[in-house]
Amino acid sequence: MDAKVIAILTVSIAVILTAGCTGGSAPAGTATPIQPALTPDVTTAPADTRSCTPADDCVPAQCCHLTGCTGKAAAPSCDNVMCTMSCEGPIDCGAGSCGCVNGRCSVVSAQTTAGQTGQRVSVRLKVSPQRYSPIMSSTPGIGLTPTVTGFVAADTNPEGNATDFAWNAINFEWNATFGRFLMWDAPDYQIHDIGNPAVTDNRTIYWTFTDKPASTKDPVTITVTARDMTRQGAVLGTSTLTLNRDGDYAVYVGGIR
Repeated sequence: MDAKVIAILTVSIAVILTAGCTGGSAPAGTATPIQPALTPDVTTAPADTRSCTPADDCVPAQCCHLTGCTGKAAAPSCDNVMCTMSCEGPIDCGAGSCGCVNGRCSVVSAQTTAGQTGQRVSVRLKVSPQRYSPIMSSTPGIGLTPTVTGFVAADTNPEGNATDFAWNAINFEWNATFGRFLMWDAPDYQIHDIGNPAVTDNRTIYWTFTDKPASTKDPVTITVTARDMTRQGAVLGTSTLTLNRDGDYAVYVGGIR
């Protein structure tokens, strides 16, 4: 065979062998891409803001015209918030308060709040004397002393001056269909006219009159309402005294309920 032909065949075979060895391999040093692992979305449950143990864990959830209750940690900031004086919603004006019901901060109606002690809350009046006339010199009026049983304050250590009725656990609201209310007690034993209606703590209050009634047939009705000031003024109960007329300038106790 001609030497030239042999040389051409040799070169052709070498080219074919070289192509077969390199055609199916990735170039040296080329990294195989790695698919990143997929991480499932993690949903964080919202914090439970209404869990509670004692009743004082719970506070109003709004600043004005409250509709719900929440834990202290989620209490709204009510600084510099101006609210209207209207009574709206389940808590305003003593209609209810915030309490812990089955481990959850909830609105508690005034009727339910009154029975949280497990004992019926009772409001009664002690009345003396049984018959009264403004001409009597032994007393400035009929003494009315309210008593409440079955009551446990939500906070037994209210802040403020303990002698000021605004800081007492219970406030008493007094209303009479006729006459006025007086205060007369230590330390000065001076008579103080506090008008009608009136608000006091649990001290004795006095009722009197000076005007001649329009009719001696109409009795005088005096009503006292006890409010729990540690639960935002929730109504604890009421008591009513009826005074019958004995002429123009005397009355006597007709009944207490």
